[in-house]
Amino acid sequence: MLAFTLARAHAAQGKRMLLTCFNKALAQWLAQSLHGVPGVDVFHFHDLARVLSLEAGLKYDIPADPQALGAFFRDTSPELLLTAADSLGARCDSLVVDEAADFSPTWWVALEALGRSGFSWYCFYDRQQCLFQSGQSWEPPFQAEPMLLDANLRNTRPIGELAARMGGCAQPPEFMVEMGEAPQVRRSADFVGMAAQLKALLRELLGKQGLRPEQVVVLSPYKHTNASSAWATGLAGTPVTTDMLSPDAALLRVGTVQGFKGLEADVIILAGLDERSTRYPETLYVGASRARAALYVLALDGVMPTVLPDGNNGH
Repeated sequence: MLAFTLARAHAAQGKRMLLTCFNKALAQWLAQSLHGVPGVDVFHFHDLARVLSLEAGLKYDIPADPQALGAFFRDTSPELLLTAADSLGARCDSLVVDEAADFSPTWWVALEALGRSGFSWYCFYDRQQCLFQSGQSWEPPFQAEPMLLDANLRNTRPIGELAARMGGCAQPPEFMVEMGEAPQVRRSADFVGMAAQLKALLRELLGKQGLRPEQVVVLSPYKHTNASSAWATGLAGTPVTTDMLSPDAALLRVGTVQGFKGLEADVIILAGLDERSTRYPETLYVGASRARAALYVLALDGVMPTVLPDGNNGH
């Protein structure tokens, strides 16, 4: 909301503003929300690099090899953006970066090259949601006194407190919504049993409780299409989509925690939690904290026993 306010205010002053972030789906949502506001450009970082590289006449060839792909997005893409900025010249008066903790140091150099003389920029970051960089080594791109946003405005207190425990994070001192449904933790011996639990839960939410499919999102640290994600057979019989942004009203959204970062939903089902997933507490925190009103955690027996108590009450 602060980013929206900045974008509209600066655009009203006749300034050219660039709003960027890491996640593709988040950038699409931001662009939709700011549609029609003159002077505001919204891109996720790598799409910004692609668009300006092509505009500058540079090749932006994404490699097919998985190892080369990582190096391309980490190093080559920002280098191309910097080269494009040198060629095209500065183009924005204000720069807003969301998910800033997922930006590498070299990315800031490329972004700064896009700023006109005297440009201003604003960075929003949460090191507890740092999925793609090392939160310990990350530093803000410029010297400034941070404005601490320490009130949780998304989750009810029961959801926010469990999410913080799952991520090993400090508890927020304040929640806008104090009361709410306690998160439910449902355990199973294996993914086959988890699939049965997921199927029953969806029947309960979409049938008995009468929720609309677009209100519910199923997230996992791993793709539900992976061969090892046997829990996903519990989706059988429920029409689903991987379009996390603007799904058909009759379709249930299913995706990864990483792909849904920055977005939110009324109800989150965090599925597929095994021992391996506990190595990435920041991913668990991001996944659980996407829920506004209700959170269901499907975990294997023995996973995070002190954080996720057995039974239906995770609070």
